[in-house]
Amino acid sequence: MSAPLDLNALAASSIHEVKNLLGQLTLSLEEIAQAQCPGTEQKIASARFACSRVVDRLTEMLVLYKLDGGHLQPSIAAHSPADFLEDLMLSAHHLTAGRVEICVQQTAAAPAFWFFDRDLTESALMNAVHNALLHARSRITLSTEQSGDYLAFRVADDGAGYPAALLQAALDAPRASAQGSGLGLFFASSVAQAHCNQARSGKVMLENNPAGGAVFSLYLP
Repeated sequence: MSAPLDLNALAASSIHEVKNLLGQLTLSLEEIAQAQCPGTEQKIASARFACSRVVDRLTEMLVLYKLDGGHLQPSIAAHSPADFLEDLMLSAHHLTAGRVEICVQQTAAAPAFWFFDRDLTESALMNAVHNALLHARSRITLSTEQSGDYLAFRVADDGAGYPAALLQAALDAPRASAQGSGLGLFFASSVAQAHCNQARSGKVMLENNPAGGAVFSLYLP
């Protein structure tokens, strides 16, 4: 008699396979972009963005699956928050096609180094950048600072800001809305909580800038 089918393992394996296929597609898009065909810049940027969003969602599902099953422990190491944000900006820059400026705001309150899982943190913040790209008018600002016993990473845009219902929603489960499935915010919250230090866990905060625009903050202990 055959062994029972493990649908969870099958789903995880399928996610890996689809991620690899999307990676191949992204490389093909890069080759097309390097060919510099006139009039294709916006279409290529749109295709890159779509691929990146799909990869994000697959990564989030896979990480959540591993966290829920206890198969993933954060790989905590010392990193420079400022250098990390510079790398994040470069990774996101090719998705904009010049429509939106992405910049890093240097602050004196940023520590020289902090201990966190670079890959998980990058996934959480890249999702925030993708959301900001959907709503920003012309600019997205990345920043970091030490806030009490936490390191705060922020992604701010100059769009219309978060709707009131989203600001009031709990992030302990995905909650579908007109803005999406809510999986990205739940994922970011899970990544934050996976970072623990002396009984303190990370957290996510959403707020609107009084001057306009949404501000996503990821706090790591």
